Amino acid sequence: MQFHLNFQPQVSRHQITHQDGILFIGSCFSEHIAGRMIELKFKVATNPFGVIFNPKSILISLNRILYKNYYTVNDVFEKDGLWYSLEAHSLIYAYTQHELIQKLNNLIDQWNEKMNTSSFLMLTFGSAYAYYHKQQQRVVANCHKLPQAIFDKQMLNYFEIVSDFQLLIDELKRFNPNLKLVLTVSPVKHLRDGVIENNLSKAILLQSIHQIVKQNAHCMYFPSYELVVDDLRDYRFYETDMSHPNFQATRYVWDKFSNVYFSALTQKMNTKLEQILQAHQHRILRQNSETTKKFKESFYQKCILLKEEFPYLNLEEELAYFKTHSN
Repeated sequence: MQFHLNFQPQVSRHQITHQDGILFIGSCFSEHIAGRMIELKFKVATNPFGVIFNPKSILISLNRILYKNYYTVNDVFEKDGLWYSLEAHSLIYAYTQHELIQKLNNLIDQWNEKMNTSSFLMLTFGSAYAYYHKQQQRVVANCHKLPQAIFDKQMLNYFEIVSDFQLLIDELKRFNPNLKLVLTVSPVKHLRDGVIENNLSKAILLQSIHQIVKQNAHCMYFPSYELVVDDLRDYRFYETDMSHPNFQATRYVWDKFSNVYFSALTQKMNTKLEQILQAHQHRILRQNSETTKKFKESFYQKCILLKEEFPYLNLEEELAYFKTHSN
């Protein structure tokens, strides 16, 4: 018997290569795909302000980057001797107000340049629920464990999501005509919102994304959500918290992603790179044995050949490692 659908998403007419700049912003699930691409030497950057779950906060971040809307003293606050921003994850902090503002604004400059030269922008929506700071009258990306009473929890509106992102997409098209957008919904379950509430949230995200894709020829949908929730459809593919897809599930989604966006040549390169990376991580017990020397020499030559065929690949670390051990 077959215990899942083996759903095959349609191959994209827009193929990703190792020469393309690829940006990821959004839910933590997108970082699984981004991390895998980084391992395989793609030119990837991810989440400048940390993981962001709701579309409104993703939009705010993208607008800051696009328009170079720099952070000011009004956008940061101090808690327990450290400085944070309500628009950034708690992993982004500093010891002084000035240091944090400078760090955030440097990220804006760096990502503005990346967005101007990249080929793909991958957006992952995690939840349609957002927290609204009552005094500041704005949606926040992270509450930083501040008192719950200062926030209102709100469900984002489908029409507002679509209209706001349409304005952004129109500007992005003028800013970088070559930039293509891939939108997806994270399969991570936000069970703390409630089972029914999580499904309602995901439904709003799915509806919003499909309308955005329908309106824009250079926007695409990748079905991360359906691959886990409808194709695999089993809690064997979740971590023990019953919310986060496990390694098997994320690898399954990666394989489908590869089939959708990578050409046969790119997948062949990935296979060769995987062999080299595994060899680089291989634990050597006898460094000076003849077997080890032959092993290192073999992979040094593989690196050389791959680099000669594809000069844009960054294999400097692997070449240095195998050369050191092959002499």
